Amino acid sequence: MMFTPVLNQFSTWFLHHQSFAGYIEPIMQMFKPEWRAGQFRAQIIKATILSGEFLNVQIKPSKQWHGHIAGQHISLTVEINGRLLTRVFTVASSPQYFKKTGKLRLLIKTSNQGRFTGLLNSKFTKNVWCNISAPTGDFVFEKSSRPATFIAGGSGITPMLAMLHEQLRLTSQKTSKKISLIYYAKAAEHQCVDELSDLAAQFSHFSFLLLTRAQSSDITSNINTAEKPDIYCCGPTDFMQTLADFSNKHSLTYYQEAFGLQLSRLNDDSQFNVKLHSSTHIVSANDVLLPQFEAQNLPVKRGCGIGICHQCQCIKKSGVVRNLKTGELSDSGEQLIQLCVSQAVSDLELQL
Repeated sequence: MMFTPVLNQFSTWFLHHQSFAGYIEPIMQMFKPEWRAGQFRAQIIKATILSGEFLNVQIKPSKQWHGHIAGQHISLTVEINGRLLTRVFTVASSPQYFKKTGKLRLLIKTSNQGRFTGLLNSKFTKNVWCNISAPTGDFVFEKSSRPATFIAGGSGITPMLAMLHEQLRLTSQKTSKKISLIYYAKAAEHQCVDELSDLAAQFSHFSFLLLTRAQSSDITSNINTAEKPDIYCCGPTDFMQTLADFSNKHSLTYYQEAFGLQLSRLNDDSQFNVKLHSSTHIVSANDVLLPQFEAQNLPVKRGCGIGICHQCQCIKKSGVVRNLKTGELSDSGEQLIQLCVSQAVSDLELQL
């Protein structure tokens, strides 16, 4: 819509909100409760509890959602106990599955102590409505004549499943291009093993290994460097760093999932004063603002935690912050910021 940028700029200048649609969201919800600015309605079709505290969720987005590329992720927003909570999850099903069924699959690692995932078992019942974002992320399969080796750690299997279903179908006649999966998880917690076995039986150029760290502490030992494969990796941060270093050492093309934040530390342990209304609080320069405010029991909202959903947005009245997604420093005047990606580099005055 041609007027949208103008309305958004008006909203930023005069209404202190990132988008005009977000500003009028409460009014829209009076007529359509499930409506969320910048998001798509989606209905829970089925949720199944799996081993290892995983939840297999089938959701059906509204017709306005146009699909994804295998490997991309979405933000999922659910209303729980009167609060909107948002987290980011990779779509674990292929684009072909969505085109055929109109559905998506999410494999969600839950935790009884989790503020979000720990409540999903009871929340995700049939026909419950939620909201999802448009797909984002560039961890997608790249065209290449080289073999491909996927390496997953724990819940890092989710983008691999989508890409395997997509690419094995496309390369089924090109058996010279091997595709392999090395999948690390705790004993008895490997997900979708039957599904992987079916793929291996159907496609002769695909093979997989199920390993634990106890069985193979060197997670690079099963990579055939002689084949010069492209490496696709998703797992814990230290897991991916080990494989990135190995790939660099052996001149292998390396891709990894990265929808978290890499905190860039300052050179010292500076502390700054943050003025909130009539009170002043001390924060460290070596962490973003959101978890520090939560630790001090300040009235902040947590959403995705990685700068996507904007639920922790507030007004910076004065001072300078660094945006960890872009690395940019703010100006010193009034500005909208997101607490989950903002790092203090001076004293601040904020309005929550």
